[in-house]
Amino acid sequence: MAADISGSGGRTLRSETSAKVAAGVSREAVEERGVRDAVGTTGEHNCVRLAAECDREFVHALFDQALSDHYDGDHVAHADRVLDTHLNGGVDRNGHFSLLQRMFVLTDGRNQLGLVHLVHKRQGTVKISPLIVHPTARRSGTGGRMLLDAAERFARELGARQLYCTVAETNDSALGFFRHHGFVLAGSAFEQYKRGVCELILYKELRRSRERPGQGALTVRPLADADVPALSSLVLSAFDPVCEGLGADWVDALVAAYRRRHIADVNVKYKDVRVAVDGGGQVRGVAAAGPKKGGAVKVMPLCASDAAALSELLVLLPHYACPSGGRMYSHQPPDSMVSRVMQQHGWQVEALLPGAYRDDHCMVQWSLRVPPSSAQALC
Repeated sequence: MAADISGSGGRTLRSETSAKVAAGVSREAVEERGVRDAVGTTGEHNCVRLAAECDREFVHALFDQALSDHYDGDHVAHADRVLDTHLNGGVDRNGHFSLLQRMFVLTDGRNQLGLVHLVHKRQGTVKISPLIVHPTARRSGTGGRMLLDAAERFARELGARQLYCTVAETNDSALGFFRHHGFVLAGSAFEQYKRGVCELILYKELRRSRERPGQGALTVRPLADADVPALSSLVLSAFDPVCEGLGADWVDALVAAYRRRHIADVNVKYKDVRVAVDGGGQVRGVAAAGPKKGGAVKVMPLCASDAAALSELLVLLPHYACPSGGRMYSHQPPDSMVSRVMQQHGWQVEALLPGAYRDDHCMVQWSLRVPPSSAQALC
C-alpha cells in the first residue's frame, strides 16, 4: 500500500546506527545482519528520523487524508496499529509473516512532512506500507526520494533481497514515482483493498543479479547453420523437462520453419529465429517468432542460459517480430529468473496452463502489447 507520492531526485542519506531489536525477535539473527535504523539528513533542514509518540496526530491525519480516496477501511485505526507496533519495539504480536516493523518520519526540523512504514517479512523481503508525502512538501520533489532512500537502506541492512509495495490503479502519482525509481510491475489484484479498484503490485530487486560471466558483449543475430547444435542443446535442456514429445525431430522442424521464412505466409508456419551470442561465439539465447492467423506473434521457443541473454533478446524482439506494433505471446515454465526478466521488459502473465505441455507441469502464458511507436523506435 502506498499513497500520494510525488517528485524524484534527492540526495543520499547519511546514516547513523541505532540498533533497536525487540524481545521476541531473534536478536542474534538480526544483529548478524548488521541491522541499523535508516536515519539521515538531506540539505540544511530536512531529515528522516524514527517516528515517535509525538507524531501520532500527524500520522492519523496523513493516513486518513491520503488513503481514503484509494482504500476502504478505518485508516486511523490502521495508523494506530502500525505506529504502536513500531513504538513497541517493532514486533507485531498478531502478525504471521512480520519480523520487524519500523516507521520513519520526514521533517524540516519544525514540521512533519511525510512518513514511510516498513515491514520486514520472514521470507526475506521488506514491504512499504505505506509511503506518504504531505501535500505541502510535494513541490520540492525530494521528500518521496528521501523516504524511499530510508526504506532501501533499512531493507539492505537487513539483508532483504526485495523491496515491494502495492499501489491503487487510481493513484497515478504513486505509480509514476515507484516506476521512476526502478520498481517493476508484477501484476494486479482487482478489489484487493477497495471495491471497484485494481491494486497494482510492484517490487525492486536489492541484490545484484547473479549474471553469468560474460565473454564480451552479447549480439542478437539471425540463426546460422553453425548455430544449430548449440540451439538444439539449449532449447532441449530448457523445455524437455517440462514438455512431453520433444526431441531432435522438434528441433529439425524448428530449423525447417526458419528456412521457410522467405515465403512470409502465415499458413506455412514459418519462424524468424534469432540467437544471442557472446564474444566467444557461444549461443546463450534463442527466440523463434512466428505470426498467427489472428495477427499476434507467438515466440516459442524463447529461452536463454542466463538473464543477460534473455534480456537482450527481449529488447530486440519488438523490432523484428512486431515491426508495426501488435501483440506477442510466449509459453514459459514458471521459473524465477524468467519471470523477473519478462516483468522487467513489460511482459504480463495472461494464463496458467496446467497439463498443457506435460501432465505434472504448469506453463505460463506471457504477453506483451507493442505500440507501433515502440517497435519503430528500435529501427
